[in-house]
Amino acid sequence: MIRNCLRLVSEPTNILINGSSSGFIQNRFFSLTTINLGRGFKQGKSKFGRRGTGDSGQSSLYNNERRWKDDDSFNALGATDELSSFLGVCGASAQNDGEMNDVVETLTRLQCCLQDVGAHLATPPKNSSERKQKKTAFDVSMVEWINAEIDRYGDELPELRQFILSGGGVTSANLQYARAVCRRAERSVVPLIREENIDPMALKFLNRMSDLLFVLGRTACMRNKNEELTYLRPDSFTNMKWDRKSLHDKKK
Repeated sequence: MIRNCLRLVSEPTNILINGSSSGFIQNRFFSLTTINLGRGFKQGKSKFGRRGTGDSGQSSLYNNERRWKDDDSFNALGATDELSSFLGVCGASAQNDGEMNDVVETLTRLQCCLQDVGAHLATPPKNSSERKQKKTAFDVSMVEWINAEIDRYGDELPELRQFILSGGGVTSANLQYARAVCRRAERSVVPLIREENIDPMALKFLNRMSDLLFVLGRTACMRNKNEELTYLRPDSFTNMKWDRKSLHDKKK
């Protein structure tokens, strides 16, 4: 899986998304693979080549090092993969909302960034060749881009005066859930910073990404004309005897 992801990054074919050029930063582009994967699964030397190489509980990093699947590296790779997958759910939900093409494109770009993050995590500097380290080096321009996106969407939102709860419509709730998944992915990378000399900017990217997902969740709520759910002290409603009265209704 790691090798295929890296080939996707290293052999780009420019495409269009939502009718506009998909240029990312400088010369970075979204890319589509031209590899014949055979029956929509994995590359192999034969009809069933290379399948089952992880059946014993171990798998390979990009540097060909075999490790147990509960190793910190694979925990981090799995967490970022889960995050990217759920961003696809968020993007599909936003697409159905309408008037959210810019959000859909931002989510797609985040998925592309996560592919590069995964490639970097799969190439621990201590045990990888200089060539492979250079090929999978973390691109700090991704952090600059994500900070700009936070400002771009944040400028459209009203000032936050209270803690808000996950909700405000399906897309908003999904994005807030993605934020929590992103936080878990961030935590999974911390051991690699300590033990594997992974670039700390990869951790910073995930930290800033969770902030962007929070802002996008609020954006989805606002554009879909839904109400943000705000935190109330429990002692303000426990005396209602849980009668299903809306927490947003004013007390009489």
